[in-house]
Amino acid sequence: MKILHPTDFSECATQAEAVAIDLVRRLDGDLVLLQVLVEAPLYSEGLISRRQVQTVYDAQRKWSEDALEARAEKLRQSGIKTSWRVQMGVPHEEITRTAEEEHAGMIVMGTHGRSGLNRVLLGSVTERVIRLARCPVLTVRQAKPVGGQ
Repeated sequence: MKILHPTDFSECATQAEAVAIDLVRRLDGDLVLLQVLVEAPLYSEGLISRRQVQTVYDAQRKWSEDALEARAEKLRQSGIKTSWRVQMGVPHEEITRTAEEEHAGMIVMGTHGRSGLNRVLLGSVTERVIRLARCPVLTVRQAKPVGGQ
């Protein structure tokens, strides 16, 4: 089975990655790491030119590619078949599209567990993926720090 693990390199995503790795090992499957970059519309008014903005986006993409390759290589050395992708776009759309393109049998992703006003204002990428994905989605809720805060 191929498992897709979308990551933003947060602690929450790291916890979900551990679950994805465990499943891949147990199922003798393949792991696909994915990061979706979001290009916010920036305007070349003011102090920053369009070329400078593009330089920032290029650096972000290069960092993501290097980080994913380093992680994938470490996993390959431990015997896990791992590949990675960096996509640009709307996160929930790119995650579900990549799952279909990769023929993933499951998506394993973290969720911050926001509720109330934060959820209304920030939305939930995970919730949208659950609604749109054609394969099962396993969510891993971010562990609360010791002390319950």
